[in-house]
Amino acid sequence: MSVTQLPCSRPKRQHAEQFSERSIISQLEPDTKRQKRDPTGRAGTRRPAPEFWDNLSTIWLTKGTLTELDRRNSVRHLVQYAPDFLSSCGPDLFKEIKELSKHGGPDLSDLRNFPQYRSPLNRRMDSSRPSLNKRRPSTTAPSSNKRSSRSGGTYSRNFEQHLIDHGIYPEGYRYPSGQKPGKPKNWTVINQQLDRPRGSLSPSRFTEEEFEKFKEANTDATVELLTNSVIPTIEGGITDRKAVGGGYPFGNLKPLTDGTISSAWPDRFFGARPEQLDRQIRCNLHDTIVPSTQDSRPILPNFYLEVKSSDQSAAVAKRQACYDAALGARAMQNIQSYGNSELAYDSNAYTIASTYHDGTLKLYTSHPIKTVGARHEPEYIMTQLNSWSMTGNLGTFQQGATWYRNARDWAKERRDEFVETANAMLLKEEFQQISSSQKVSVSVSTVVSIDSDSSSESDPTEFQDAQWSFAAPIEDVGEEAQILSKN
Repeated sequence: MSVTQLPCSRPKRQHAEQFSERSIISQLEPDTKRQKRDPTGRAGTRRPAPEFWDNLSTIWLTKGTLTELDRRNSVRHLVQYAPDFLSSCGPDLFKEIKELSKHGGPDLSDLRNFPQYRSPLNRRMDSSRPSLNKRRPSTTAPSSNKRSSRSGGTYSRNFEQHLIDHGIYPEGYRYPSGQKPGKPKNWTVINQQLDRPRGSLSPSRFTEEEFEKFKEANTDATVELLTNSVIPTIEGGITDRKAVGGGYPFGNLKPLTDGTISSAWPDRFFGARPEQLDRQIRCNLHDTIVPSTQDSRPILPNFYLEVKSSDQSAAVAKRQACYDAALGARAMQNIQSYGNSELAYDSNAYTIASTYHDGTLKLYTSHPIKTVGARHEPEYIMTQLNSWSMTGNLGTFQQGATWYRNARDWAKERRDEFVETANAMLLKEEFQQISSSQKVSVSVSTVVSIDSDSSSESDPTEFQDAQWSFAAPIEDVGEEAQILSKN
């Protein structure tokens, strides 16, 4: 099936940047070779699988799109080689081709990208000049950071379109009807909780001098420096380091969409300790609440942070946060619904994601909603809470850091609440099973005792009747035997 024949799950808005009638990939033949991927099929893949492009409702012109086009062109096979074609031509057709090819063939200079004619006399002179199109050799050593798979090319507009096609809507999305997705039901409560003042950020404890140090550290800092020196100033003290994770892929979670995109790889997240949740619950919900294959790492993450330096893209950070938060919302919904036959839809948000780019901090919520239509999977809505210029002045820094720390603590409260409820639900189920088994054993013992009592109080006449009833058939058998012997 070609790309143009693929059905679209929902009508999409038209954009000026989208391809006209999907002209690039729709002309390609189906792939004859499958792109090589890593054993997991998800984590660490730089290039999306061919199915990723085939299933997009709208393909955006990005570097990744052109790379995929080049890859598909490289595996296409020529239908017929020129010598084979000429050998099969008749005399008349061969004569026409010979006439057409005289003097170098027809004039093609009016075609687009036709190379401009250059005199051979000037070619030697120009060759001594350095070409402006040639890149200079890099003076920096290639980075060994494994985060190269999280480049902007991976989280392009096509990645965002993929999320939208699967019901994961970023901030600012509008439905084809023009309507915006609704805010979470607990929106007012969240804003009130996050706006509470914190004594650790009062002017007497966080001074102007400390703010200037923060501002200097933020200038021209790389992602690593931001994560190690700038972000800790915003976060403040962390009471439980074992509840903090980041810098590795969520390779243990089942795909949120169709499995053609790589696993999420948040810079930082906060979750629960594994031992907080009963082992049986962890086993039952492992592919939705346990992000890592290592048992000691945090589970049930519902607070995320994506960091970008000044020369990186804020749009990429937002797409990553949207992806992260949807995974967190799914995890919270599953732990909230533990013990129930259906998923809970209360229209509340229990997951928060944040981005930090070039001194700007933004906070978002994500909450699931029930899908209306043929799809049975939940949809996830990303909504922006607020934003602050952390390098603007001391006041804006205090406001942003206050909301960030309160959001982190609020997410922990919701997480601990659901963990406690799930553990209590499991204990209740185990108690009911024990109670039911005890009732069965008591009922069986009661029946046995009743039978024994009735047999001990039997009437002697009944015993005589029983003797007669057993003796009578023996006499009948004797008579039948005599009759048979006579015959």
